[in-house]
Amino acid sequence: MRQIIDIKAPTCWQQLSDKQLRFVLKLLNGNFSLPQVKALCLLKWGKMKILRREGSIFIMKYNKQTFPVTALQITEVTQSMEWLGDFPVYPVRLSRIGLHRPIPANFQGVPFATFLALDNLYQGYLQTRKHDIAIDMAKIMYQSKHIHHLSKVEEINVFYWFTSVKRYFANMFTHFFSTSDDELGEKSMSFSQLQDNMNTQIRALTGGDITKEKEVLDMDCWRALTELNAKAKDYEELEKIR
Repeated sequence: MRQIIDIKAPTCWQQLSDKQLRFVLKLLNGNFSLPQVKALCLLKWGKMKILRREGSIFIMKYNKQTFPVTALQITEVTQSMEWLGDFPVYPVRLSRIGLHRPIPANFQGVPFATFLALDNLYQGYLQTRKHDIAIDMAKIMYQSKHIHHLSKVEEINVFYWFTSVKRYFANMFTHFFSTSDDELGEKSMSFSQLQDNMNTQIRALTGGDITKEKEVLDMDCWRALTELNAKAKDYEELEKIR
């Protein structure tokens, strides 16, 4: 008689609990291949345990019963977990670091100045992978000046969160990010280039009126990007008829 195992596992990043997200980030920070990450998540979330290996067969324990499983069967079961091999489509993050709570995952209601500051730090982190830069990002993202150290899991959480924000925005504001971003930071920019890029964005929103700069920086991040996206679209359409 064939035994059926009913495993209720997350099907995307957004379904992960804080505990599950920490586990995934810990694995991603280790020297594991994607197949290994998926297999370890399956065991963890399915509450299964490998008792021993007999040749090409794994003897598993599940719900107080033991049964044999082949590597091929594990691979087939984990095919639906390919999403673990890419950044989240919609931003996700740990709900807290210590006692510190984060800003909204999708940056709605977050000031444009906050996004610009984080984007500059993010570019620096891509270039150097310095722990101190990740801490500076965490202080903003978790709204506390009292974060002085991050665990490896917390550091990769900050990186994955902002990367997913950038990718989410690239899909939301396609015209602006196609012309302003350099492949989501994968080709790092110098500090002077970052400053020029930031100043260009601010000038586009103020229309060159320096008295409006504070108003722009305090603007909701989404509203600012919506305006920039519209301006980028208008520019593209003008270029087509020239």
